[in-house]
Amino acid sequence: MLVKGYEEPLVLPEEPKIAGEDAGDARPEPKEPTTPGQIAAHMFSRLRGSNNLVFPNSRREVERYTHLLNRLCEQQKVPNEFWPHHGSLSKEIRAETEAALKQKEYPATAICTNTLELGIDIGAVKSVAQVGAAPSVASLRQRLGRSGRRKGEPATLWGYCVEDELGGAQSLEADLRLGTVHMAAMVSLLAESWFEPPRAQGRHYSTLIQQLLSAIAQTGGATIAHLYALLCAPDAPFAGISKAEFAGLVRHLGTRELLMQDSSGVLLHGRLGEKFVNHYTFYAAFASDEEYRVIAGGRTLGTIPVDQMLTIGQRILFAGKTWLVQDVDEPQKTIFVTRAGGGVPPLFSGGAGRCHTVVRQRMRKLLESNEMPGFLDRQAKVFLSQAQANYASRGLAGSSVVDEGREVRLLTWLGDAAHEALACILLRRGFKATPAGPGVAVIKGQNTTENVLDAVQDAAMDETPPLDVLLADVKNLQREKWDWALPDNLLRHAYASVHLDIDEALGWARAFAASMP
Repeated sequence: MLVKGYEEPLVLPEEPKIAGEDAGDARPEPKEPTTPGQIAAHMFSRLRGSNNLVFPNSRREVERYTHLLNRLCEQQKVPNEFWPHHGSLSKEIRAETEAALKQKEYPATAICTNTLELGIDIGAVKSVAQVGAAPSVASLRQRLGRSGRRKGEPATLWGYCVEDELGGAQSLEADLRLGTVHMAAMVSLLAESWFEPPRAQGRHYSTLIQQLLSAIAQTGGATIAHLYALLCAPDAPFAGISKAEFAGLVRHLGTRELLMQDSSGVLLHGRLGEKFVNHYTFYAAFASDEEYRVIAGGRTLGTIPVDQMLTIGQRILFAGKTWLVQDVDEPQKTIFVTRAGGGVPPLFSGGAGRCHTVVRQRMRKLLESNEMPGFLDRQAKVFLSQAQANYASRGLAGSSVVDEGREVRLLTWLGDAAHEALACILLRRGFKATPAGPGVAVIKGQNTTENVLDAVQDAAMDETPPLDVLLADVKNLQREKWDWALPDNLLRHAYASVHLDIDEALGWARAFAASMP
C-alpha cells in the first residue's frame, strides 16, 4: 500500500476579461496538466504485465488515463493492455474490457469508474490503483477487495494524489493540501477496518415504487390495501410509511401513468408502467451514476459528476475556472453557468463522493498533529508537512471562521450530510451558502462576517425548519432511479433522510454559538 504525491506546476493567471466580452464566448483552452502523464508513466511501469483495476474519479479522467496509457504502449511498441470501462460506453466496448480481464492468455488492466467496483466477474486482479480520494472508505475497501485473491498474493493498493504548486493567491484547499490529507485519512481508516455505516433510517421511496410495480406485475393487479399490507405493515420492508403517504404516492403515480385503477378498484400498470416493467432495465433497482453537462453561453464545456446539492448562484470550479450556476435542468442533467468574477476559487468541483464526519475528523487530526503515515511516499509526506504547517500558521486549530473577503468559510470538519443541512439553513435566512470541503462557504454580498455569524447564532436558537422550507431553493434532489416519479414533498423527505443530517448541523451551530463571546 503506497500513496504517491505529484505536484502540478503553477500556471500564470489568464488574461483579464475584456470589457463587454460575453461570458460564454470562446476562450483559450486551459493548459493541459503535466501530472496525469507522470502518473500514467508510473502506472505503466508498475501495472503492465498483470491484471489490475485503475479508478480515476470521473468518466472524463477514465478517458484521459486510457489515452495516456494506450499512447505509452504505442511508444514502447508493446501490445495494448489498458482498456476503458464506464457507463457512457457502449455495451460492446464494456464487454471487450470485461473479456480482456477474464481471459488468462494476456494481461489486461481496466481504467474504470465504479462500474467495475463490484458485481461483475472479472477474474483475479493483482492490484488496484486509485487516482485521488475514493468516494468513500467503504468504496475503497470494496475496490481493494477485488485484488489479492490468489493464494499467497497480498491485496495491493497504489494511490495517487495531485496538488497544485504553492504560490500566488492561495486557496484554502491548496494551502491545506486537502486532496492528500483526504486520501491519507481514508487509507488510515481503511487500515483500522473502519468504513461508513449505512443510513438505516432512510425513506427509500424510489425502491418502494420499484416494489409496487413489481408486486402488481407478479399478481396481475392488486388493491391498495393489499399493497400497503405487503410493503408498509409494521413488519414489512417499508414500515413507518403512513397510509396517507402511501395513498398520496399511489395517486401521484397515476398522474405519471405508472399506475391506473380499474372499475373494481384494482391497481394495474399504466401506459408508462407497462412499458417500464417489460423492459430489461426494470430489474436494476438502482440508477447508474450520472454526470451533468456544463453549458456556458450555449457552448458545452464538458461533464461533471455531481453528488452534492446545487443552488442558483452557487460558484463551482470547472476546467480550472470559476463559474456561477444560473440554472439546473434536472431532467436533462444540465447545469447552465456564466463566468464568475475573481476571488478565491470554490472547493466544489464535482466527483470524490460524499465525505463522512469520521473521515473529516481524521483529516483534522492529521492536520493538528505531526503524524506522518508510513504509506505516504516522499512527495506525499512533503504535502502533508506543508498542510500541517499552513494549518498552524492560519490559526485554524482555535478558529472555525475564515474570512476570505467575498466569502466566509465556516470550518466544521463535519460530513457532507451536515454541511448540506447547514447550507440549507443559511439559504433559508437569505444567504448564498454551499458545502465546501471541510465546511460551508457563505457569500457575503451586502453582508458582513458578523452578519453571517449572527445568522448561525439565530439558527442555533430556532426550531428545526420544515423540509418544504429548508429545501425550497435546492436543485438536483433526484438521485435514485424512480425519484423522478415522486411528488415534491416525498422527494424532499427521501433526499433529507439519506443526504442531510440536520441534527448534526444544528448541534455544531449550537456549540459554535455557545463559544461566541
